Amino acid sequence: MDVAIRKFSASDARAFYSAVHESVEHVGAWLPWCTADYTLDDAIQWADSATQAWIDGSDYRFIIEDSTSGEILGSAGINQVVPQHMVGNLGYWVRKSALNSGVCTTAARLVIEFAFKELGFQRIEIHVHPDNHGSNKVAERLGGLDEGLFRNKLKHNGVTGPARCYSVVPGDYSDLQQPG
Repeated sequence: MDVAIRKFSASDARAFYSAVHESVEHVGAWLPWCTADYTLDDAIQWADSATQAWIDGSDYRFIIEDSTSGEILGSAGINQVVPQHMVGNLGYWVRKSALNSGVCTTAARLVIEFAFKELGFQRIEIHVHPDNHGSNKVAERLGGLDEGLFRNKLKHNGVTGPARCYSVVPGDYSDLQQPG
């Protein structure tokens, strides 16, 4: 499958809503917004707010899509941006039908490359619940350095708990290394 990422647009809301609902069982365990109660209005608001967040530089949300069919496969993005240090947090998820196909890793790699090449970021962090094996594997496949277990980093099922923290820096990607 040929995977691409692109900015959200308002016209993505209905297809995004559909992808979310297909994914409640496996994504909802880790992302509290992904529930059977997620509405089309929620998707519209998310797509609309993505544009303003991009302009503000606070959040860079991408649609993951099959570049042949245009089907929305999930979403990835950079949030929790710290501009003075050029650091951001990478998040990602894919719909159930795209699991175990390399889609998430490919899309996340494209987001990382965008952050380094286009935004000049110097560090990407990935925070994953220790029991979220799929997302931990993606972080490892991206070349993320496991910097350890951060206490009280994520709220999961209403309880604040630990997260594995991975980091990726431009030097981790040989084609992104900056000269001397």
